[in-house]
Amino acid sequence: MKYKVNRRIFNQYLAEEVKVHGSERRVALRTRLSHTLIQSLRKGFETTKDGRRIPKTQVNLATARKIEAAWGIPREVCFLPEVLDARSSNAA
Repeated sequence: MKYKVNRRIFNQYLAEEVKVHGSERRVALRTRLSHTLIQSLRKGFETTKDGRRIPKTQVNLATARKIEAAWGIPREVCFLPEVLDARSSNAA
């Protein structure tokens, strides 16, 4: 299941963690995620090798729970479950 990232809230919590630990890389290490994932969630897009920007607005359940546990974010504040539309719920 995919979770939509509320970037405004995510960036607030990230800024607090960076104040405590000193850098985005250290925060990523402490959370046990890659710093490029944290960076792409902060920016809202990831960049491919050829320079194209691909939107990064969703994470999976495990990633959402890791970040919530490590940063002390209450559940479903920063990461909201994606609502399935009628076509995808029929296919499932």
